[in-house]
Amino acid sequence: MVQPDPWVVHKFGGSSVADAACFRKVAAILEAAPPGRLAVVLSACRGVTDALLRLVALAERQDPRVSAEIAQLRERHAGIADELLGVAGARQYKSAFDSDCRDVLEVLHSLRLPRSSPRSVSDLVSGYGEVWSTRLFQRFFAERARRAGPVAWLDARRVVVVEWGPLGPGVQWAESAVNIAAQVPPEFHGTLVITGFVAVDRRGIPTTLGRNGSDFSASIFAALLGASEIQIWTDVDGVLSADPRRVPDATVIDSLSYSEAMELAYFGA
Repeated sequence: MVQPDPWVVHKFGGSSVADAACFRKVAAILEAAPPGRLAVVLSACRGVTDALLRLVALAERQDPRVSAEIAQLRERHAGIADELLGVAGARQYKSAFDSDCRDVLEVLHSLRLPRSSPRSVSDLVSGYGEVWSTRLFQRFFAERARRAGPVAWLDARRVVVVEWGPLGPGVQWAESAVNIAAQVPPEFHGTLVITGFVAVDRRGIPTTLGRNGSDFSASIFAALLGASEIQIWTDVDGVLSADPRRVPDATVIDSLSYSEAMELAYFGA
């Protein structure tokens, strides 16, 4: 029996899917990858998670700007869709987006009753950014059709089960393994586009992996799929001496020991 090609997981953050040009760069990177099965984990488009959390804060205060803020998010994603997709694909994407916006408004309106923001509401609303970016990329990559095999979309909330504790979200591996087996047939040979950041708890209620949790998502799916490799892509040339957005003359650090990298990660680099 021929063994299927191993999975390779690619993760792209928000700055890598900030606009239509960025989506094209991501597609080109994946099309240049060696033949095999790809799992592509995406964050929300740059700034979208912050915008969604701002919506929750506005709704708590019953601020009338909620509708205008949602309209801006819709305009941004619709513009990218119009640039990347064919007419029919863009229309279908925008129709699904509009349905999501109605759902978001209903959830936000519910905050008027307790006048507070339960964590479940924030988690649900903030997770829409990854849904929107991955749906868009899945359609775009499928329409390009430059890589062999199907291009499927997977909502991580159908797979990843976590329970939050003092140290953050703990993956429930047994439940998650059952879910991935149900969602991804062993014979699937193509590209799987997956929402980063989001998960569910044991009750099936949407939650998240915490801010910047898409790297964690990529690692989780690599383990669940038995991947041979994870590639985490970014918009800088490597590990730098400082944040280049704040220090323009930051330089690339050519090499780091494992201990140095571990210490930097511990302190939030």
